Amino acid sequence: MKLLKTHYHPEVKTLDNKSVFTRLTTRSIVINGHSILLLYTERYEDYSLPGGGLDLDEDRIEGMMRELIEETGAKDIKNIQPFGVYEEYRPWYKPDYDIQHMISYCYTCDVNENLGVSDLES
Repeated sequence: MKLLKTHYHPEVKTLDNKSVFTRLTTRSIVINGHSILLLYTERYEDYSLPGGGLDLDEDRIEGMMRELIEETGAKDIKNIQPFGVYEEYRPWYKPDYDIQHMISYCYTCDVNENLGVSDLES
């Protein structure tokens, strides 16, 4: 997949002498006409593409579908196509690492416009 962008959080000045934790994630891009499916995150007060972390050895497309269903209740996921990858470096909030390196694999897809019930983490 094509690398779309590499983003460094403003607090990440250098990777030299830093311990870095890499997290693989997937994101879904669902467009219906002029609308795009986004999630509002109250903790960060922002909107983002549905998605989340891949389980160990999980297939990327299976993980994308699992996260999309969990977060939006999406049904009838089809026409899945790779879109691109973006990566981020951001401060890590736990004492075991300094920086999180997140690699997000993005896919476009179609879903039934009638979403089911989501199963979000608390």
